[in-house]
Amino acid sequence: MLLLYFITAGTAVFSDIRSFTTISEVMTPQENFNFINSYLSRVSPVIRAHQGFIDKYIGDAIMALFPESADDAVRAAVEMQKQVIIYNQDRQLSNYPPITIGIGLHAGSLMLGTIGEQERMESTVIADAVNLASRLEGLTKVYGAGILVSDSIL
Repeated sequence: MLLLYFITAGTAVFSDIRSFTTISEVMTPQENFNFINSYLSRVSPVIRAHQGFIDKYIGDAIMALFPESADDAVRAAVEMQKQVIIYNQDRQLSNYPPITIGIGLHAGSLMLGTIGEQERMESTVIADAVNLASRLEGLTKVYGAGILVSDSIL
């Protein structure tokens, strides 16, 4: 039996490390895991501190939801960027190159539920709001922006 949970409205946030493929190509698999986990340990607590929850990690990307307020999501995005600045200071001490991240935010109707079949299930969010947040994150590269928000956030 599949369980469904509903969120009628909320804010979807996608973040991604820019040029991750290029960065990861010069690392061993173990170094890649260490790098991603080090980065995630910096930014993931920020999401929770602003009443968000992480739906999933997709490699170096994060998909998070903020069910209470778009303001929570915006504050989290700004704080995530600040954490990357601090993280880069630590990376510099180890002679690692700095990283940048892009973050896209969109608010709208969301549905959190369980997908899969009897042998493999997982929870996820399916909504146009999620797709648009992901597209906005992708556009941060095009526009050289750290954070892009939709009109629903404004």
